[in-house]
Amino acid sequence: MRRLVAALLAVAFVALAWAPHVHAGARAENECAACIVRTAEPAPDQPLVLGPAPAERAPAAVAPVQPLAAGAPLGAVPGQSPPAHA
Repeated sequence: MRRLVAALLAVAFVALAWAPHVHAGARAENECAACIVRTAEPAPDQPLVLGPAPAERAPAAVAPVQPLAAGAPLGAVPGQSPPAHA
């Protein structure tokens, strides 16, 4: 049943597109689907590239690595002098 309805709709579309008809409105703003397809540009041969543009890779600026503190802070151990303030 669905195939019959689809075939009838396809035949009706072709018959209506083939029959002479006039579009109402200024500059034929209300064109039918058949006229739009008839005047459309052909599809491009090359496939479309649908993705982000490649990003420019800049060299990463790396800050010098500071040594990790190990042990107790200065002044925490008896007999050790606290750090000098400038």
